[in-house]
Amino acid sequence: MAPLVSPLFLLSGIGMILVAVCSVWLWQRGKCSLWPQVWWGVLAWVVSVAVKTAVALPTTGFMKHHSGSPLIWVYVGLLTGVFECGIPLLLIKKSRLNQANWNGAVAFGTGFGGIEAFLLGLGSLVSVVLLLAAPGLVPAATRDTWVQGLQSGGLLSVVLPIIERAATLFVHILSSVLLIYAVRMRQQRWFWLAFAYKTAVDGIAGWATLAWKVTESIRKIAVLELVIVCFALIALAALPSLKARFARLEKLQESASALTSDDSQRSSV
Repeated sequence: MAPLVSPLFLLSGIGMILVAVCSVWLWQRGKCSLWPQVWWGVLAWVVSVAVKTAVALPTTGFMKHHSGSPLIWVYVGLLTGVFECGIPLLLIKKSRLNQANWNGAVAFGTGFGGIEAFLLGLGSLVSVVLLLAAPGLVPAATRDTWVQGLQSGGLLSVVLPIIERAATLFVHILSSVLLIYAVRMRQQRWFWLAFAYKTAVDGIAGWATLAWKVTESIRKIAVLELVIVCFALIALAALPSLKARFARLEKLQESASALTSDDSQRSSV
């Protein structure tokens, strides 16, 4: 019996998992262990998404019924802004992340975005394995939906999810770095930048899913991924400036510590 889908579709899930694993591994290279910050990022994502999902579930029917309303798209974006910025901010304030340097801030972002990429990749991989090895275990309606979705997109169904996860990873990294910088500088504007950025990303995604019916066409999916790539390019443009700001902050703190030490020595004399 011929398989329902090509084994090539396994590459999609594998690619998303590699985005997660390689991002963490590459950022760890040549540095002191950043695993605590990575795991804080994982925890922040798990808590944020769990709470956001719990809040959103009761309103799912209402959102679908009013899918054409711009207020609903804004609501979808705000759910992400509130919970994926608010909850990480609280964790940052209450943990050692409140003194994280540039490397630690980026590690936190790779943990936050990496676990999302890993789990989505794992889900994709499991679904394709089931279609290849044990299609009878999948309910007929679900099986037909999976097969139709994969076959309609062809090889783009393999490539686009990987591109999306890589782009979204940079979105999460920029947001995370902004949140940690906001705490370290004690300036709210950096939090609001992260909030507006993430709200915009998911507001557009909400519109695309609810009103534009993005999942109906591989062309529409490709257009949405292009928009997410544009947000990732914003992150790539902004991160070097933030790196320089972290460096200046570290120098200021080192200078302040040195002055404090000198004053202490004079007092003891």
